[in-house]
Formats: sequence, C-alpha cells, structure tokens
Amino acid sequence: MRKADLEKDSRVFDFSNSHSWSEEQTQLWHLAGVVPASRIQSACEAYAGGKPLQTPPQDAPFFEHSDFPGLQVISGLLPPETQVLFTSCLMHRDLADPEHKSNLQADFNIPYPPKASSDGQRFDTSFFKRDRSSSDGMLVPKAPDKHKALNNEQFLYTKLRWLTLGDQYDWPTRSYAKHATPFPGDLSTLVTGLFPHIRPESGVVLMYGAKDFMPVHRDVSEQCERALASFSVGCDGIFIMARGLDDGEGEKAPKTVAIRVRSGDCVHLDGEARWAWHAMARTIPSTCPAHLSDWPVGTPGATPQEQKMYKKWKGYMGTKRINVSCRQVWD
Repeated sequence: MRKADLEKDSRVFDFSNSHSWSEEQTQLWHLAGVVPASRIQSACEAYAGGKPLQTPPQDAPFFEHSDFPGLQVISGLLPPETQVLFTSCLMHRDLADPEHKSNLQADFNIPYPPKASSDGQRFDTSFFKRDRSSSDGMLVPKAPDKHKALNNEQFLYTKLRWLTLGDQYDWPTRSYAKHATPFPGDLSTLVTGLFPHIRPESGVVLMYGAKDFMPVHRDVSEQCERALASFSVGCDGIFIMARGLDDGEGEKAPKTVAIRVRSGDCVHLDGEARWAWHAMARTIPSTCPAHLSDWPVGTPGATPQEQKMYKKWKGYMGTKRINVSCRQVWD
C-alpha cells in the first residue's frame, strides 16, 4: 500500500490519532490500565544512570483489544531522550560485543572494535566510529565462493538484520542455545522499572530497512508463560496479529488486527496474545521522528572527535526502525 493509503485506512489502528477513530473502532479497544508518570520517570532516569529527564513524562494509558485478550498497546511509553539513549546503547555498545549473536556471524569474520576498558563509558566501542566505505574493517566471508566481502556501509545499512541479547536465541533451531551472555543491566533496569512482572533474560533485536518485514510467526520457544514487552524506535511499522474465533457454528473464523506502531511505543503481550500468530508486515519510510532522524549524530555524551566521526553516518536512523522484544525465558 502507498503511504497515503495507509493514512486513510480505517483497518489500521493508529493510537497517536485515536481521537479521530470511529465509534466502531473505539469499541474494539478498552482501557486496561495506566503506567504512572512517576514510574516512567524513575525507570528512564535509572536507565540513564540517574540523569534527570529534560521533560517530565505523563501517565501512559494502555489499551487492550477485545478480540485479543492480552494484546496491549502503550503509545509513546519511551520519552524522546530515552529513545535516543536506547538506540545508542543497542547500536554502539551491544552490537560491538561479539558475544551477542548477529545474523552475519555465521557467514563472515567480523573485525569487532577493541573491547572497552573496565572503567570505560557506554559507547567507547562502536562500528560507527569507522569510515563508511573504507577497506579497513571489512567483513571477510568464510566461504568466498558464496559471499562477497562487506564494507561498513554494506554491513550496517543493508545486511544487518538481527542481534540477540542475554540468552541467545538460535534462529535455525528456533530455540535458546546453551550459550548466554549477561542481559544488559541498564536495559533490565528499564524493563523491570516499567513492567515489574517481567524479568528480562533475552532480547531479540530486529533491524528493519525501508523494505524489510518480519513474516508471520509465534513466539513459543520460551520455557515460561511470562509477558513480553516489545519496544520500537525509529520509523513506523505495521504490526499484525491474527487468531481464530468461534463463529457460533463450531468453526474458527479468522480475526486480524493491524496496528501502526511509532517510535517510543510498546506492545505488551500477555495471556492468550502471548502465543498468537503475528507479524511486522512492513516499515513505513520517512517516518522517523526528528529527535532520532540524524542519529548517530546526537549520541549522548559524545566527544567532539566522536561527533565528527558520527557525522559521516548522519541520518542512519532516518531510514531504519528497531524493534526489541524483551522476554523471560525460564521459570
């Protein structure tokens, strides 16, 4: 669908524009609760190492769909400055840690940046401190007859698809491998601060370009029945969930819902919705908010020298969306 058609389609629920919903649309969603502003502020400031938020947050209501018990949407849960820090932690620090699996590790030898010192800052290491098209830092294929070497721009812009944090999800087997890294402590603080009932042990980080999507699937590999919190930053996306509903005659009539998720939104899945079929049907280009569109320019705490390097990558997030699903794996 064209972007203009998406804006007008009444089948796509956009919570940033809920005041213009029809009565029929409104009846499908009910207020399920509120994340208090005080909890958001406390969690986000703890995530930032105690740094106060520049703009105090407001209470964040979350709505649940009547046909999908447990499907809850919290619009604008992460404040803009938290979104920037969230992106920086993932793309500078966590991506540069070779213990975190990515989709490219199986096929390429990746020259990772040197590890930060024990007293280093969050973003001492980063692929974004390298030149975009330089021959230095090339990703060399393990099977040269199947793949070509990648420079940094090809790696980060077009080939990078996913990253796993904490307990490592093995995509080929759809299970959790024995190998596990510590789940990032600051991200755990943020998640449990917002959702005290979730103990995050694994994070699946998905990076989407303008034409990328995630096919229909279910998240059923975890060995527990705890809720899942899925955060989005960057460009908008269309999230779809589906299930069968009894039509009264013993048949399961298919039911679907499409939701436009924006930067800072969180989709919280619990109960029946935790195991439902879902997909990220598409990314919507040119929808990244202004506070992220120039990233990595604007990385918190960057030195003048680092900012000079980041300018070579200016606008990276303007073409991307990142989704992070934080989940508990074990009872």
